[in-house]
Amino acid sequence: MTTRPPPAASLIAALAAAFAAGGEPLPAQPHGLTAKPPDAFYDPPAKAPYRPGSLLRQEPLKGVTLPAGIRGWRILYTTTVNDRTPATAAATVFTPVDPPPGPRPVITWAHGTTGLLQRCMPSLTSAPMVGVPAARRAAREGWVIVATDYSFAEKGGPHPYLVGEGEARAALDALRAARRMPELKLSPRTVVWGHSQGGHSALWTGIIAPRYAPELEVVGVAAIAPTANMPKIMALNPTLEKRLGPYLAKAYSRFYPDVDFDKAVRAEALPAARRITELCDVLPPQDPARIAELAASFEGPALTTRTYPAFRLRLAENAAYRPIAAPLLIIQGGADGVVPPAATQAYVEERCAAGQRLEYWRFAGAGHGDIVRPGSPLEAPLADWTAARFAGAPHPNGCPQRDMPGRASVERGR
Repeated sequence: MTTRPPPAASLIAALAAAFAAGGEPLPAQPHGLTAKPPDAFYDPPAKAPYRPGSLLRQEPLKGVTLPAGIRGWRILYTTTVNDRTPATAAATVFTPVDPPPGPRPVITWAHGTTGLLQRCMPSLTSAPMVGVPAARRAAREGWVIVATDYSFAEKGGPHPYLVGEGEARAALDALRAARRMPELKLSPRTVVWGHSQGGHSALWTGIIAPRYAPELEVVGVAAIAPTANMPKIMALNPTLEKRLGPYLAKAYSRFYPDVDFDKAVRAEALPAARRITELCDVLPPQDPARIAELAASFEGPALTTRTYPAFRLRLAENAAYRPIAAPLLIIQGGADGVVPPAATQAYVEERCAAGQRLEYWRFAGAGHGDIVRPGSPLEAPLADWTAARFAGAPHPNGCPQRDMPGRASVERGR
């Protein structure tokens, strides 16, 4: 049974910034937000179908806080990390309580950094829609939201953290699996939204969808403060490199045979880095505090990207510098302390020079977590842009850039 958030101080509003990926201070744990440990639901069956996107099990969400008018399920499904690595993954599916008739369009949501393990993932929190912008507007429009936890997390991890192909396949296969739920009638049309790490995933979802899931219609991609080029971001934000660099080294050493964790991390940082990879970036609250302590326990960077060519090349390979056929929207906060605005500006300029059509919105004064909180000035224009994509409206040519209003406002319907 779901419950509504406290009207005076919404739990979701208070914790939206908590899903920011390192660098900005995380808020305290108000109103009892918790993360329960993984249960047997997350255990993959002994024999899973090979076909990616197969629905293995589902159950309604219980005992969680959701916005009014929304209900949800958690699902377990099959996916792949690459052409040689089958996997399973968990996701949450959110739908209006009373959806309009007919097949419903879908938002494919990709969340920001929460950690490498299943116990860190949003589907286990008491408010699993924290950080998903414009949720109430989505419900009013009759849109369904499918949110992956990414693959391998339920097997003890690490998931393919900032491995573009693996993240994107998990997102697309979550949509395939949700289309097999008997309670839902979903359109093949989807708009992909993602924030931070999820922005990287959203970009890669747009890159691979025509090849990997041609039966799905990706009609738009919106990447919010995306970690599109992690080497560039870490060079501009050394604090982030120390906090999240160990996650990268752990994931890349799992999925790339030419990357070794002990070589990807500087010797001085190895003891702290090993411990960081076992901790979550959001909940429980002592974990991000401990990550900050561990990151401060060694001098200099965590990673050996300058001296380890194999690792450096794999990071470059996963920068999202490939064409996206769907209408593309890049969104950045001007006061982002995690993903530097200069990094996103450089990404936009490179993609525009390469002939990519896109829109670029800049919200002056918006921080990394602020930009996806309820009431953010992002919500109404993002929902309007998404509705236009579902309606088949033409996308602007070229690379128009807009400085958007920076003040928060109450979300309104169209």
